[in-house]
Amino acid sequence: MKMQKKRIVQCGLSLICAFGIALSGMSVHAEEVDSLEDKTSNLQSQLEGINQDLVTISNEIAETEVKIEESNNEVFRLEASLQISRNNEEVQYANMKTRIKYMYENGSDTLLSMICEAKSMGEFLNRVDFIQNITKYDKDMLENMVKVREGIEEQEAELKSRQQELLDLQSQLDSEQAALQAKAEETSTDLATVNAQLEAARAAQKKQEEEAQRKADEQLAKKAQEETKQASASAGSNTSAGNNSGNSSSAGNNSSSGNNNPSNNNSSNNTSSDSSNSGSGGYVIPSGGLTPSKGRIWYNGHTETYYSQKVLPGGGLAIPGRHIASDGTIRDADGYIVLASDDYPRGTVVETSLGAGKVYDTGSGSGNIDLYTDW
Repeated sequence: MKMQKKRIVQCGLSLICAFGIALSGMSVHAEEVDSLEDKTSNLQSQLEGINQDLVTISNEIAETEVKIEESNNEVFRLEASLQISRNNEEVQYANMKTRIKYMYENGSDTLLSMICEAKSMGEFLNRVDFIQNITKYDKDMLENMVKVREGIEEQEAELKSRQQELLDLQSQLDSEQAALQAKAEETSTDLATVNAQLEAARAAQKKQEEEAQRKADEQLAKKAQEETKQASASAGSNTSAGNNSGNSSSAGNNSSSGNNNPSNNNSSNNTSSDSSNSGSGGYVIPSGGLTPSKGRIWYNGHTETYYSQKVLPGGGLAIPGRHIASDGTIRDADGYIVLASDDYPRGTVVETSLGAGKVYDTGSGSGNIDLYTDW
């Protein structure tokens, strides 16, 4: 188990290094994405401000149009009043001319005779006062009508001046509205361009991350293969040393302990019968599955690796009927290969490339199963 943990730590360090190299390249795309996101946010804020200004100007234009309409109605009313005043002035002027003409045509003798024919002083004064009142009335009426006409003309001129100011304001607001609309269209175009660039940068960043992950996985797999080869080479050297020392003491062990232990008998029989067969340590290993030379394979939805009891004895596993099979795998009393898995509970039976196995240990890493062997 210690060697297994050491291998996991080494693989983790390799993965971290691989990610470090990949991240140094991804920082460029990350900075570009951040910059484009800032531009997008700024352009959106500008566009919102422009749209708000357009709403304000549209309201001002609507209010100005209402005022212009009211001014037009007032001008029409004043023009009608002015026309009536002019008509009255012309009528009054015509009447006055008629009276003056009558007085001149009939001469002063007629007026004088009309005054002199008075039968009393009171009638005389009344007739003189009557003639004076007629003259004064014509004069006053004419002056009053002239003032009324002039007042209407002043109001009309003032109203038309105000109306022109409103028209100028409307023209100015229309120009500002057109400028804001053009700016809004330009900003919208810029925003669409930056959004397209942002999407492209995000896609490039994602692609780079996926490529970095792929390279990291490849480096991790390569590292695992190298470690498996090193473990296999170490196991082979330990097997040769163990066989030499075991041959010198096998006779003594057999004579002292006898053949009472079935596990020892199986182990001795397997060792003696497999020593003439090909494979690591003299074991017969089926083709197409996990082997010492293929220290990591893909099988049945998971990767497979192995850990050797020569390196990790695993005394704490308490495997009932533990023995070595002819293919060099460590098996329990029921013939199940001893497995380590982080994905299955202990006691779960899992099909492997070398046959059915049972989970007794953990620490293999997610998605991977370790087979306990004597390789």
